[in-house]
Amino acid sequence: MTPFSDVYDLFLIMVTDYKLDNLYASSEEDFLIYLRGFLIPAITKFTNCNQSLAWSTEEDDIDNFSSDLTDSEKNILAELMSIQWLNKEINNVTQINLHLNDTDFKHYAESQNLKEKVAHRDGLREIYNQDIVDYGLINIDWTAWGSGNYGDA
Repeated sequence: MTPFSDVYDLFLIMVTDYKLDNLYASSEEDFLIYLRGFLIPAITKFTNCNQSLAWSTEEDDIDNFSSDLTDSEKNILAELMSIQWLNKEINNVTQINLHLNDTDFKHYAESQNLKEKVAHRDGLREIYNQDIVDYGLINIDWTAWGSGNYGDA
């Protein structure tokens, strides 16, 4: 079984968020619940994973996947979590509202900030999409494919 913390660790290397650091310092339990909020949508987006992404049904292992994930699968989930995290940052109402009450300079700065966040998220999506393609190609049975057996295709 792979613990969620393996994916969380990779995710936390990808993002810098002082709010997450503060949450961890105040309550590790709340921190883990908050991270699960990014993991669940990441799981639903990783539709072609060869492993089961269901979590363990054992009461003591609820923070574990029911299967052993490869490093590649953990990395893809962490990338998806970072996209979910960035979506939250982009859709942050307080950031959007900041430019409504200040000077034109502030409006421009906030607008540029939002544009940069969107561009960064789109870049993360490109990386994720390439990783998914690579993951799929690595897991194709090329011998069967060369013999004309295309499986479910």
